[in-house]
Amino acid sequence: MAAVGQVENDRVVRLIRAYREKGDRRAVERIFSIHGKILNHIVRRYSGSSGETYEDLLQVGYVGLIKAVNGYKTDSNARFSSYAYAMIDGELRHHFRDTGLVKRPRWARSLYSRIAEATTKLTGELGRPPLVDEIATEVNVTPEGVMEVMKLFLNTNVSSLDAPGFDGEEPNIGAIKSLQYDSFSLPVEDRILLEQGLDSLSEIQRKVVYLFFYKDLSQTEIGKRLGLPQRKVSRIIASSMKSLKDRISR
Repeated sequence: MAAVGQVENDRVVRLIRAYREKGDRRAVERIFSIHGKILNHIVRRYSGSSGETYEDLLQVGYVGLIKAVNGYKTDSNARFSSYAYAMIDGELRHHFRDTGLVKRPRWARSLYSRIAEATTKLTGELGRPPLVDEIATEVNVTPEGVMEVMKLFLNTNVSSLDAPGFDGEEPNIGAIKSLQYDSFSLPVEDRILLEQGLDSLSEIQRKVVYLFFYKDLSQTEIGKRLGLPQRKVSRIIASSMKSLKDRISR
């Protein structure tokens, strides 16, 4: 069986090279035909619960497949079918992320973007879809946290990840935590709580908190930008954090 799979992969590699070197469009059409079952399988898995038509998602899937044709390293030990699967799945995830971004809070958009970028990066390096634990290490978020972020954006079963499927339940935001703590960076769980409480702050407090925690400016730099003495900035940060902690602990 393995030998048959290798023969098939060698055939696909020849077709990819024919397309790249000679611009042979028939070679691409043949690659599409060979991987039609994989494409249909992935698209049908998403179309059942995404609210979008199979035909629309199929077009998105084709974009992922052509990206696989263009990006696959023909000297790779990984088979093209595994790489194509990951690229098609990734393209659909990007699609759902982009169409759902406006409905999600900023911290969720930022974290999901990091997870999506890490998935694409690891797929290229590993030649297969990465495991949840591998993604978690890459983005410094616990595996449980990665799963919960995915729930915010995908109301569907994600079988390409080595983890339980999503069933549409509400995500547990409390499970989203940093895997390791960096002395110079606010843990992801604190950033989430911080953003959720920003609306309760005054305008000047929001500006100072944003510049301090999100732009990583020093108190002196913030003071110069806002025309405030450094001591005033320090007091605003302290009062803002107290207000946020009081709100969160209610």
